[in-house]
Amino acid sequence: MRKLFFLLVLPFLIIQSCDEEKSDKNDIIDFSIAAISNQNFIQENIVIDKVYKKIFVAFSNTDIETIFPITITPTIKISSGAKINPKSGEAITFNHPDDYISYEVTSEDGKKEIWNLQLIHKQIQNSNFQKWYTVQITSSVGYHEVGSSYNSALWASANAGTSTYAIFNTLPYVIDEDSMALIKTDAAGPVPVAAGTLFTGKFNIKGAISNPTNPKAATDFGIPFYWKPTSMKFKFKYTAGDDYIRATLLNPTNLFGGFTIEHLEGEDQCNIYAILEQRSGDQVLEIGRANFVSSTTGIDFTEQIVDFIYTSTLNPTHITVVFTSSKDGDYWTGAVGSTLIINDLELIYSE
Repeated sequence: MRKLFFLLVLPFLIIQSCDEEKSDKNDIIDFSIAAISNQNFIQENIVIDKVYKKIFVAFSNTDIETIFPITITPTIKISSGAKINPKSGEAITFNHPDDYISYEVTSEDGKKEIWNLQLIHKQIQNSNFQKWYTVQITSSVGYHEVGSSYNSALWASANAGTSTYAIFNTLPYVIDEDSMALIKTDAAGPVPVAAGTLFTGKFNIKGAISNPTNPKAATDFGIPFYWKPTSMKFKFKYTAGDDYIRATLLNPTNLFGGFTIEHLEGEDQCNIYAILEQRSGDQVLEIGRANFVSSTTGIDFTEQIVDFIYTSTLNPTHITVVFTSSKDGDYWTGAVGSTLIINDLELIYSE
């Protein structure tokens, strides 16, 4: 009788064991382009970002508007046992260089993950700051970020970090229907000086929460980039705040333990810079930098060209562009009220 019971139960045990062994992996492992509708499309590289679940296809065309709309047929390798929609081999169309395509990858055990495919090129998308999307905190409270949507945005700010205190230091500024980025320094909760910032990359909310006394832990700087511009051009206007201070934590490990305040000579300055890097795993090598610092300007916008200084002949894999209203804001140094308005960033090439 016991033997018969065991034989009856055994198939159910095997089925249960198989269910428990189903994979929870829903990654895109490899992505390549098998066919493309426009042979003038100059593909530079393809990057898979497993942290933010993105696939970047870099292309080198200069006159980018002439190659759209464009249809590509990708070959996609995913985790064993997983499924993807749209499927590998299914044609997809980009009508504009800022478009993105979402892929849903479902693991063998049913867990879903959204991966976003987008294009990058020799100019950083939306660097004229015309497009902004809204992040809704509650039904009545939200803030704005540069880009068409979170999924496609290549720019980020610290608004998510200061939103706890209803402080938003980066916001759109419009003159005659021309949108720009206004970046300001303010106080935020326990912090006497919180510099506004706009940068290429992502704001790391987990880093901000786990290490609140280190502002740099909240930023994942850089986006994929494979070219070597000679300079960058932009329009800006800057006004320094009245009280230039340095705030120092009383307890270096406690953001809420209070600050000492030192009033400084001189005035606050804005900082605008771009860094080109070659990244390989954990190894990061800076190969070029363009850096600009300014104190208060006049009431009119100034057009500025800043050259890249190269320290290596290697080619980059990433670019970080940063605008901040207080140059030393990551050390809690600056002036509340300092305001930087930025518009029309352009990367200039010699050819």
